[in-house]
Amino acid sequence: MSGPRPSIVVAVPARNEAAHIARTVRALAAQVDADGEPLAGYEVWVLVNNSTDGTARRAAGAVPPGAPVRVVTRTLPPGEDNVVGARRAALDLAAARLGEDGSGVLVSTDADSVPGADWLWQLGAALRAGADVACGRILLAGAERARLPAPVRRVYLQDTAYRLAAEQLTARLNPDPCDPWPRHHQHFGANLALTLRAYRRVGGVPDVPCLEDVALVRALRRHDLRVRHTPHARVHTSARTSGRVPVGLSTQLAEWHADPGAWRVPGAAEVAALAGAEAALRAARSRGWTVRLADRWLASPAELREALRAPTLGLALEAAHAARGRAGLWAERHPPVPVARALADLRAVLRLHSPPGGEAPPQDSGLVSTSSR
Repeated sequence: MSGPRPSIVVAVPARNEAAHIARTVRALAAQVDADGEPLAGYEVWVLVNNSTDGTARRAAGAVPPGAPVRVVTRTLPPGEDNVVGARRAALDLAAARLGEDGSGVLVSTDADSVPGADWLWQLGAALRAGADVACGRILLAGAERARLPAPVRRVYLQDTAYRLAAEQLTARLNPDPCDPWPRHHQHFGANLALTLRAYRRVGGVPDVPCLEDVALVRALRRHDLRVRHTPHARVHTSARTSGRVPVGLSTQLAEWHADPGAWRVPGAAEVAALAGAEAALRAARSRGWTVRLADRWLASPAELREALRAPTLGLALEAAHAARGRAGLWAERHPPVPVARALADLRAVLRLHSPPGGEAPPQDSGLVSTSSR
């Protein structure tokens, strides 16, 4: 693709996605700005790897004339011909297109996801406001969601509302100026943007067996890069139950199909306790050690003191969570509870402690609670 370098490059890994890719490509080719005018300055690179079903042909055939979309094919070698390798290859290709000066924005989505018309503009708005990373909302495609069995659809919606309520309480008890309410809980490859500088700072996509998108955001947090969960940038994704990864939305939906009533989540007391523990650790980084920190984390004082010496808040939190897990007391005090009970309790807490002037309650809008693949 010739011409000046873009300021935004969208990376779309695709393998055997002939059934979905045309809708994705058409949506990406039709991005608009805040005024509804065609968005300028972006490109889309669809990296089709190791496919056998005509994905590349379908993708190329869906590109409107003159659209800033290019479809390339590549055969990834054994060991890299998986979701992690495909994501890395697509994002590295996009990073190379942005150039060597470190400027520009990388955006990731999936080949079975359909972005909203202003998706890129909304992700960019979060970055222009100061974030290094923008995580957008991922919703199930409406028609596919409607076809889910009623018990599965019910627990999906309960879990969605629960995750939003948990974020609202967490934002109140442990406010993050870079990620204020309203926000959400998702940071997955179907809807993710980050500056090229941030991507290079963490060395790109981590070498993990699965959940490479979660691992990437974790690496960004270790460097205290600013992560914003914007509720305005949206994609709709498929509701398939046979996925391409060991852990993801497909496995979650399969679990709910098997026994929707068995779903357990952290209760309201645990959500509040964890938010309070993280807020206390953040305060101790500037104010110094307090004996109450060990009580909040239910962890070894020595390990928490060591965590406080970490060079970044992100690393300090990671170390504190590891210490909490090793102590084993947290799980005893906070056993998981049915999602319906957790949601009711969270809503009660939010009503009881509503700030002056009120606060918009979380809406049951169909957010996906796990990885979008």
